[in-house]
Amino acid sequence: MASKKPGKYIGDAGVARFLEQYKSQTPFHVVRTRVLGGLASPNKDLLPVMVVASFWPEDDFPRFVTKDEADKFFSTFMGLWRRMEKMADAEGALLSARGKLADLEEAKETLLRRLEEIEAGFIEGFWGGQDDMKMPSATAALIDGLSDEANAYSGLLQDLENWTDYTPAMREALQDEIVERDQVVEDAIKALLLLKEKAGETSH
Repeated sequence: MASKKPGKYIGDAGVARFLEQYKSQTPFHVVRTRVLGGLASPNKDLLPVMVVASFWPEDDFPRFVTKDEADKFFSTFMGLWRRMEKMADAEGALLSARGKLADLEEAKETLLRRLEEIEAGFIEGFWGGQDDMKMPSATAALIDGLSDEANAYSGLLQDLENWTDYTPAMREALQDEIVERDQVVEDAIKALLLLKEKAGETSH
């Protein structure tokens, strides 16, 4: 059967199942932010297919039996790419939803997910396999700031490993800090996407 409308988004759960079907080791929350990083990257040679390929280890990219299978595969991920473009243009949140931090394990999972979304997701997608890139100073400062935020989440996660108690006051304080840091990260990502857009406008 031929693939559906090219680039039609099949939904978060659909893409997550697709990643599992093709044995990707990259979780969906990382895939989302890696696409955002690719969208914000100043690397003009970075193509969507290169970002998609990064969801699998080198030399382990899926092999397709038929042209229809290949078409469906790339259509699915272009649907995700366009979905993230639309989200970047909107006012909504770009990071995954926070849990209620009901217990220490959920709090640790939330911090680990944020760390993965920033480092393995956005920052890796931004660099696109490059060690160095020419970029405006404002862009460099923002991406460095995101690395600092990843370190902050990592530090919080390490602190929680030593917690033996988890009172309502501790939960509330932790939630306040995560909310504040999430906002800093969201603002930085949106600023990087805007800088990329402005750079594209001035290059025409």
